[in-house]
Formats: sequence, C-alpha cells, structure tokens
Amino acid sequence: MNRLFAPILLALVLVVVGSNVGEAQQVVTADGKQFSTTEMRISYQDTVVFMNYDAVPHQVFSSSNGLRFNLKRLLPGSGGAVRFAKRGVAEVRCAIHRDMRMKIIVE
Repeated sequence: MNRLFAPILLALVLVVVGSNVGEAQQVVTADGKQFSTTEMRISYQDTVVFMNYDAVPHQVFSSSNGLRFNLKRLLPGSGGAVRFAKRGVAEVRCAIHRDMRMKIIVE
C-alpha cells in the first residue's frame, strides 16, 4: 500500500476525532508487528488513535475491566480511535499477533 496514504488517513482520523475540543489525542502505530510504545500515560477522557502501518492486519483490543474495547480488524493503512472514559490501566493486545502488547495508563 502506498505509504503516502497512511499519513493522509491519520490526518482525517484526527480531524474527526478532534471534534470534541479540549480532549487530547495520542497516536499509537503498529509497524513491524509491534506497537510504537510499550506504555503510555493519558488523561481521563483522552482519545488514542491506533494506526496500522504494517503490511498485515491487526486486531487491537483490551479486555481490562472497565476499559474494554475491540477495534476489530484494522487493515494495512487503516486506523481506529478509542476514547478512555474511565481511569485505570488498559492492557492492550493484538488478537492476531500475540507478542504485540502495551499498557495505557489512564489518569
């Protein structure tokens, strides 16, 4: 997939997600079957955008109590956003690639 498409898609996602003024957005990328970070601290009500820069699909999810989400199948070049409306720690994983793991600490 054309590498120019992903930054354009990211910009569009951030515009849509950023419609709620005052909320911060953080971006996590998937590349090389790894998340761009292993741990992230965000504030309550912040949004995290997950972008797939890999050549393979990912299924990003968290089953942490109170912080559950499932972005389903993120195809190469696509992305999805999650707004964290509860404080705690989200253990984030990829259902397809079990070595992909990260923590999101919501303060």
